[in-house]
Amino acid sequence: MSRSLIWYFRRHPLLYKIRFRLLSKKATFDRIESFCYNNLNKTIDIPEIYFELNPLIFTKKEAVISDLDKATQIAVWLRNFIKGGPGLGKSSDVTLRKMISGEGGVCSDFSQVYNNFCVINDLKVKEWGLKIVSNDPSIKGGHAFNEIYSKELKKWILIDVSKSIFFYSTNQTVPLSVFDFIQLKKENQEICFSSFNEKNRMDNKRISDLYITSNSSPFVITNYHNKTYDSYLNTLKFLPGPFTHGLLILIRKSYFFEFPVH
Repeated sequence: MSRSLIWYFRRHPLLYKIRFRLLSKKATFDRIESFCYNNLNKTIDIPEIYFELNPLIFTKKEAVISDLDKATQIAVWLRNFIKGGPGLGKSSDVTLRKMISGEGGVCSDFSQVYNNFCVINDLKVKEWGLKIVSNDPSIKGGHAFNEIYSKELKKWILIDVSKSIFFYSTNQTVPLSVFDFIQLKKENQEICFSSFNEKNRMDNKRISDLYITSNSSPFVITNYHNKTYDSYLNTLKFLPGPFTHGLLILIRKSYFFEFPVH
């Protein structure tokens, strides 16, 4: 298959829009609040490479570590040891190997591998996306981020792994959840953000463009069975990714994009 055809099937905006519409649906806040990636993906379903690399993240043997500390340690390690690059869209084991070897990785790739590290470290996690309506090509494609559950704080926390940031309301020290963020934005309240990674320099304008000033709609990714996707993406690796994703839609094993509604 020619390079131009490969690009067409991987990146053409029309194909992306068709897939996005097929997979999108509305969901209640309660349904999304109770959902987490761990419900569908167990520790035994995660590829071995995640277990091999995990000791590099948690080098200090601490007796007790909070969920928030655990979440930031994983995120900091990923951001500091992966330089990023082109989008990969591969199985979770191949994606992690390519990211570690410096072959690429965009926000959705970071979110994908972050999910699996959270699972093996007993940390509840969700993956979110932003659908952004904009004429600015730099943000038009949207953005991916995560949310983790803190048992100590008894709430979900929005965490952007690729940007190394948490969000806060004015004068508050507890990070926002996605629903907190949605409500504050709806009320036109001030939303702040700060980095938890001293080695990663924030691009304040880029972050504001993505989250604060854009006309964006967050959606959670549900029904993603990592073992299923890994199996199909690895077995059919000779095909462009969208063909494999299309097959999973046809056989009703695809993930969904669920937009919260009251």
